[in-house]
Amino acid sequence: MGGRHMSDRTPFSQDWWRVTLDSIGDAVIAADVEGRVVFLNPVAQALTGWTQVEAQGRALNEVFVIINETKLENPVEKVFQTGNIIGLANHTILVARDGREVPIDDSAAPIRDENGELVGSVLIFRDITERRRTELTRSYLAAIVESSDDAIIGKTLDGIITSWNKGAEKTFGYVADEIVGRPITILIPPERHAEETAILEKIKRGEYIEHYVTTRIRKDGTAVVVSLSISPIKESTRHINDATGPTI
Repeated sequence: MGGRHMSDRTPFSQDWWRVTLDSIGDAVIAADVEGRVVFLNPVAQALTGWTQVEAQGRALNEVFVIINETKLENPVEKVFQTGNIIGLANHTILVARDGREVPIDDSAAPIRDENGELVGSVLIFRDITERRRTELTRSYLAAIVESSDDAIIGKTLDGIITSWNKGAEKTFGYVADEIVGRPITILIPPERHAEETAILEKIKRGEYIEHYVTTRIRKDGTAVVVSLSISPIKESTRHINDATGPTI
């Protein structure tokens, strides 16, 4: 009875691991204990601008060039020094071979043999350009909201206050720490609470409320006439999970 044929790509063979690393979405660079490049997967080749053939045997810091706003230690050097997994610093920039600068994150880790001896290191990283752009946009918008003279208040679909800018503080007399987490009805005269129920129902349907003139109550109990503009806040999935709007 003949023996069963086994594929060269059996689980955990060297070839199997190479195919696996070639298939993942993160960039992977492996280096030997002397810091010489042994392997780059296709994502790493695309980000660094180095091919496997060109990079193999070169010093890792020649292929994986990173900069930071502050002094930055090469994570592989720290791996060899400590033998531990090392996360990259915040605001790490990979400088590609053609001079492109790509924001990245993730970590470096030691490679050990079956006896526990350190034989190399592996870098796993990813391009976070879109995430960084989103963070900058959010920071910019937050700065606009915070500096606005209009009262801009965020609330959940249950009417709980989630954000409170300086304009709201000036208009209503509460500082953020006093009112975030409390129900929006604290600002509404009791005889007008039905208005808030109607507003929340419209927001849940994705409707906008523009220039609605009504009365609200300040911290000191005095009434103030305001013009409300209220908009639903939608996630990237278009799911409505919050509401906000200026009170003028």
